[in-house]
Amino acid sequence: MTLITQIEDKGAVVAWSPIGQHADVIALGSKEKGGIGFDDYGGELELYDLNITKEGGDSSTPTLLGSLKTSTRFGSIAWSSASASSGIDGSNVTSTGILAGGLLDGTVNLWKPSSIMNELPDATLASVSLPNNNNDGSSSSGSAGGVSTLKFNPHADSRHLLATGTSTGHVWMMDCTTPENGSIVNVYSPGGEGAKSQGGEITQVSWNSQVSHILASSCANGTVVVWDTRQKKPWCELRCEANCPVSDMAWNPTQGLHMMTASEGGGGHLRLWDLRASTSMPLTSLEAHAGGVLSMDWCPHDDTLLVSCGNDNRTLLWDLYSLQPIAEIPNEDVAAVNDYGNVDPSSLYGGGLSSSQQKRNDVQWSPLRRGVISTCSFNRKIQAHSVVGLATKCGRPPKWMSPGSGVSCGFGGTVVSIESQQKLVKIDTVVEHPELVEASEKFESEFAATDCITYCHTMAERAEDDYESQVWSFMQIMFETDAREQLLNYLGFDPEKINQVAMEYDEDGSNPSDAEPIPAMSKDAENVVKDALLVGNFEAAVECCFRSGNYADALVLASCGGAELWAKTQAEYFSREAKRRPFLSLVSAVIHGQLTEFVGRSDPKKWRETLAVLSTYGQSEEFPSLCAALGDRLEEFGDAANASLCYMCALDLGQAVKYWKLTLEDAGTNLLSLQDFVEKVSVFMQALDGSVDLDDEVSNLFADYSKALANQGDLVSAAKYLKGNTKDTNELRDRIYRSRFGSFCPELMASPPDFPYNYVNVGVARDLHGITLKQPVAQTQQYHEQQQPQQQEQQITYETQSFASQSNAQVQQQQPQQEAQQSSSGLPQGWVALQDPSSGRTYYANQNTGESTWDPPVAASPALAPQPEPSYSQPDASPTRSSQHAATNQMQQPQTNGAVKGATSVTTTQKVASKYGDGFVTSASNPQLAEQYGNVGTSNPYSNANRPGTAAAAVGGGQMKKAPVSGTLDSMPTLSEDYAHLQSGLLAVVEQLHASAVGGMEKKQAMESQKAVAVFIKTLARGEIDSDVANQVTTMLSALQNRDYGTASAVVTRLISNEWKDHKDWLKGMKFLVQMASKKQL
Repeated sequence: MTLITQIEDKGAVVAWSPIGQHADVIALGSKEKGGIGFDDYGGELELYDLNITKEGGDSSTPTLLGSLKTSTRFGSIAWSSASASSGIDGSNVTSTGILAGGLLDGTVNLWKPSSIMNELPDATLASVSLPNNNNDGSSSSGSAGGVSTLKFNPHADSRHLLATGTSTGHVWMMDCTTPENGSIVNVYSPGGEGAKSQGGEITQVSWNSQVSHILASSCANGTVVVWDTRQKKPWCELRCEANCPVSDMAWNPTQGLHMMTASEGGGGHLRLWDLRASTSMPLTSLEAHAGGVLSMDWCPHDDTLLVSCGNDNRTLLWDLYSLQPIAEIPNEDVAAVNDYGNVDPSSLYGGGLSSSQQKRNDVQWSPLRRGVISTCSFNRKIQAHSVVGLATKCGRPPKWMSPGSGVSCGFGGTVVSIESQQKLVKIDTVVEHPELVEASEKFESEFAATDCITYCHTMAERAEDDYESQVWSFMQIMFETDAREQLLNYLGFDPEKINQVAMEYDEDGSNPSDAEPIPAMSKDAENVVKDALLVGNFEAAVECCFRSGNYADALVLASCGGAELWAKTQAEYFSREAKRRPFLSLVSAVIHGQLTEFVGRSDPKKWRETLAVLSTYGQSEEFPSLCAALGDRLEEFGDAANASLCYMCALDLGQAVKYWKLTLEDAGTNLLSLQDFVEKVSVFMQALDGSVDLDDEVSNLFADYSKALANQGDLVSAAKYLKGNTKDTNELRDRIYRSRFGSFCPELMASPPDFPYNYVNVGVARDLHGITLKQPVAQTQQYHEQQQPQQQEQQITYETQSFASQSNAQVQQQQPQQEAQQSSSGLPQGWVALQDPSSGRTYYANQNTGESTWDPPVAASPALAPQPEPSYSQPDASPTRSSQHAATNQMQQPQTNGAVKGATSVTTTQKVASKYGDGFVTSASNPQLAEQYGNVGTSNPYSNANRPGTAAAAVGGGQMKKAPVSGTLDSMPTLSEDYAHLQSGLLAVVEQLHASAVGGMEKKQAMESQKAVAVFIKTLARGEIDSDVANQVTTMLSALQNRDYGTASAVVTRLISNEWKDHKDWLKGMKFLVQMASKKQL
């Protein structure tokens, strides 16, 4: 049910209150005889509060706020939100506005609504009798006829203007600024003095919604006159339908040149007019009422909704987007019909009123309550309905449900916000984590301003804990030229200090050189050793020394007995003395080159001493592996922190970051911890000279850091930290490269990234309307069976022609595989077969040059004689193109059968529509209007449609899709003499651009400019470019040659605005050409 409330037994005209605090109040002016019997008791003005939004109590029962009697009945009533700026005095007036009533005796009265509500005697402001004009334009005394309609100007600066229409066909305007002494000054005709009658009763007057001095009046003779009240003359006249009264009319609430008219004739037409296009033919018609239309109103809050009522006893809610009614508002509430206890008098005497007596004669939208309308019916009922639920049946919410403001977040911290009141689009960059941006900028500035050693030293001093200080100190040592000596010093082993201590050491406080020698062996042992030496048996002498405990003598004698004896003696010595003298295990490891075993036996708690040994005695080639082994030893022991320091000495980034990642995981989502991690890894990589690749896990951490910076809008810095080739890294690298800051990222511009996604041919064809075809299962299976051999033979990746020209790196990676595929498919090298998504046809593209063609390419043979240049003057004369065109039409005929039949003959309606054009499309400021009322054509709104006014207009017109034009300079056609200068001039500019291009971006723009020139010349040679467009390009070229870059840029801008749809394949590159020429001052 849509009914909110109703007022019984009131035959009246209605006006809604435009005052915000009285939004539920309506004014009723009686239009039928009051009282009982046949006597005329005059009229009555009543104010009711419908209590639509009242909380508690009986909110559905209207409340009478006040009333007053009038001398005669009402013909029309209007309510204005007049304010102090309108010039009307009195605080009571400004608080509730002003009411105007047009009476049937030809007078117009003005009242104060506040005085009526408070039952004050000063309710009447003024009363005036309208003059009576004869048909010749002269005025005379007597009645001017009844006031059939009146409206206040809705514009804030013109609310004091009141327009009225009379039953004699005259339109009058009143200036209500100074109502004094019961009279209204300045009553005049919008057509000036001597204005004649419009020829019938004025059924409606309406002020334009956008221009305050434009007024329209509809007449019972089927005409609508649009008045220019400033010039005091008609602006235009619409002849809606001969001898058919225009019962109502309304302006579009948002478009000042769109008007809807309603006819009271049997057709029941609602006609939509675009005054820019035609004043004799409507843009479209709405046909749903079986009889005449009695009243209609355009929704002030949503210009796609309209309500109408007619002689067919129907009240319809229209969706102007589809030009179809979406709901019908019932005439009787179901609950009221089933309420037998409250029988309406009209239901007596055999079944109640007929449908003609129940039909509605007036519908109006509330100016303030959105989705609420009022209706008046011939059975004396005033009803209020809510159509909020009905309005959603069009498949989209009403505009008043749309937010008044909106926001959308984009890549790079960009936030786009809109506000309907200011009609502005704001683009801001929101920094969510300023501390991260500050830390990143600080790191980059400090690291760039100093060398690595100084920076690491500063960071070590700035560290808040011992481990961070050790990390940066080890990092500093990595950059030192004498890294091993610096490492020994940092570990606490200074060679100079140790040497000094050793030289000054005195255990007993006396000089060791002054002490008496201690006997080394007994006399017997001495004789045995002497005898062994006499016979040359050094091995026996050494053995005797070991047995007598003289290890030093054994070592001296072994040094004379050969290498084998020397090694054996050393081993024996170390085995006997190692337990008593632990340092000898170190000496043994150094002498025998067993540092790896020494690390394995080392005490993890004394890792510093072990690292010092490795730094002192380790060879350069084995030092990293020894430090890594020590790190493994500490890691097994559970000392991951110190193990990471050893891995740093080994220059093993992959192992060193393991502990850093653990600390990062413990920190959670703290971005500053991620900043510290990135800083350490970045500086570490500087020590490695970029010779190491990060693993996927570290690369993803860097990608997270880059993404965090990108979300703060710092895309340039984010691009610097994209390391590795993980999926997240490649996707983010591609997004930054294609962003507005991509050209400022030298890392990306020097080597453009590969496209991170694979193109897959999904095998879906689309019809001419851009709608995916739903094929039967059998047909789909048959299609796949036909395509399967071809797919197995070629196995190519689907990609569009534009991508082939933009992703050269991706193409180069796929080239070896494609060459093998092409050789098997019989295509020349570089060519692939692709499927056009619009028509399903196969075309061929050269991935090296970007050239494409419908015809299968043939490999060029140097032995063949050169072929003549193809003729572009008559492209349709080519047998191949003709056969393709016929095949395309035959293939597309089932989809556009209705359009083809409609195009077989040119009717008068089509000729007129072609002459006047579609006003919605001609509006360059709002191209979406083309589809707002169901008309898409640029010149003929009725082409390819079943009848004028249908909602669905055919798209595409059944035309054949043109073959792509090659963008290379190969096989360039020869233009006619009129345009030969264009070919030579543009090619000369392109050559200069290539010669002056510096850097990847400029070279790319130069290639786009060359492609645009080639496509333009070939398209011009085919005769597919209008002479006006060619002349504008001539003007652009002349301006470039004269170095008038402003004119050249203006020409390109104008071409893009007006010709983009037909020539976008070369206009973008032409824009680059002008920009580069201006930049290089060519």
